[in-house]
Amino acid sequence: MDLKNKHILSEAFHCVGITVFAILLTVLMKYGLTPLSVFSPLEKSADFQMSDLYQSVAESKPVHLESRDITIVSIDGCSRDSVLEAVNLISEYEPAAIGLDLFFTYPDKDNTYLLNTLKDRPNLVCAAKFERDEQGDTWHHAKQSFYEDSIDVTYGYVNLNASSHYDVVRSFTPYVLSESNDTLLTMPAQLAKMYNPQSYNILLSRQGEMDTIAFDTKEFSVVSAREIIAGEVVDSLLAKRIILVGDTGKIQDTFLSPLHSPMPGVMLHAYALQTILSGNYIDTTPNWLNWLIAIVLCVLLTSCNLWSKYRRNIFVRIAQFVIIYLLIVIGCSYFNSHHVYIDFSVSILMIGFALVAFDIWFGFVALYSFSLDLSAVL
Repeated sequence: MDLKNKHILSEAFHCVGITVFAILLTVLMKYGLTPLSVFSPLEKSADFQMSDLYQSVAESKPVHLESRDITIVSIDGCSRDSVLEAVNLISEYEPAAIGLDLFFTYPDKDNTYLLNTLKDRPNLVCAAKFERDEQGDTWHHAKQSFYEDSIDVTYGYVNLNASSHYDVVRSFTPYVLSESNDTLLTMPAQLAKMYNPQSYNILLSRQGEMDTIAFDTKEFSVVSAREIIAGEVVDSLLAKRIILVGDTGKIQDTFLSPLHSPMPGVMLHAYALQTILSGNYIDTTPNWLNWLIAIVLCVLLTSCNLWSKYRRNIFVRIAQFVIIYLLIVIGCSYFNSHHVYIDFSVSILMIGFALVAFDIWFGFVALYSFSLDLSAVL
């Protein structure tokens, strides 16, 4: 074998070794130590995904269209009777559907007004929760409101994909199946079924357990129950729309979101519902493809560094930052324009570790060469 071929094989060996080292460092950082959080606000640094960055970029655009499908009614500080009065007044505007994101956990001395307000309203969806069965594969209805055994109402399950208020809610569950194979629809899916059956059928055709919430879809009009009672709300905000009624300032019903601030549960349901109605579902690239892209980019960067005339060339380091910047731009573009989520966190980590792995690898090579020379001398 001539000297040139030996040199090529040697450089290829170094390239493979450095890439493997970069992969190990990436796996350790991504799954062993801490997730990628350099682009995350401090309070969310323990739970960050690249999609959070993409969502934040989309949300920061200067122009937001107002949703013509959904209006949120805040019941902050309202008594039970005030809430029921607001629901009755909303019904007079003939909304397409009303979703009550609240529970009536205890009865009053006289529940006639409440029961009369809730029953015999085909466009009313009351909040409920489901719990996992002991087997773990199916779910069952978990009683929350006292009236559930008294009147027949339509339920929308308000479970969010979060185990605590410190979790980031990025996705929604359209439905779950009970042990008897009944479909338990969540609040967004149930309201979409009433308002737009075609959008609901598209949702079912996806056959997914979870869908990513598109937070850049629209902004929502928020009015208070007190304003409705006082007659201070424009008719167009209530007529022919989906009305979501719930707390907007109650800290017990506030969760983290991929955007800049915590978000009330009723707002998260609104975004999930708007995602269904708009059809702006986020498709995710497979994990193997994310890793393949990362490995290819790492090999290219390492090869450039190995075969450049001057090792540790400043242009290679500039290329490192340029590639990372381009990955973020491409990721944001595909997410916001084509609704495709490419998780470039692996690529960013691996490219970041490529030159570190380079230094470590040749440190070991130098140490090995020194040990051989030392052995020859001794």
